[in-house]
Amino acid sequence: MHLLVLAKIIEVDHEEITPETELTHEYGIKAIDVAKLVIECEKKFKIIIHDEDVHTFRSVNDIVEYIKRVQSDW
Repeated sequence: MHLLVLAKIIEVDHEEITPETELTHEYGIKAIDVAKLVIECEKKFKIIIHDEDVHTFRSVNDIVEYIKRVQSDW
């Protein structure tokens, strides 16, 4: 589910995104895309992603795990 949402946010086919997809230019993901992704995740999942945590996101899985962790803390 999280992968589908993330794929939609960064406007890629969900089949082209995996947990291992890196958040780099190599995969067509620019810094602005990561910022947009963070904002949309905050809205969609009703969470707050702290700026210092954003810098730890290296892959799609990092974001998915972060969302799961924040949601489980509720």
